[in-house]
Amino acid sequence: MFEDQSDRVSLRDLVQTQRAGAGGSWIRTVRRNKQVQGKELARKMHVSPARVSVLEKDEQRGAVTLRMMQKAAAALDCTFVYAFVPNRVPTDAKPRVRLDCSYMESGDEVGRPHRK
Repeated sequence: MFEDQSDRVSLRDLVQTQRAGAGGSWIRTVRRNKQVQGKELARKMHVSPARVSVLEKDEQRGAVTLRMMQKAAAALDCTFVYAFVPNRVPTDAKPRVRLDCSYMESGDEVGRPHRK
């Protein structure tokens, strides 16, 4: 997302920035963080500068399309991620464990790494 390691910020930093000043627009938050003018983003998205302003306001209202979010993300050299994150895990859920036994060969004792 950023040019070099010194320019990288965490998702937590972006969330705090968004809450502090961008009023719920990820597009505006990332655009400002990357110091991209609305006109420049409009050029990269092949839309008018007014459309970028409307897009940021639509995002705040929850009226933006996924296609436009993807287009804005691509123009900002980002990856758009759309996800559902459960608020809580059911307490009766059984933990799933996958054991990696690839280091063992047949005939070895269980739990002992193979030695050559």
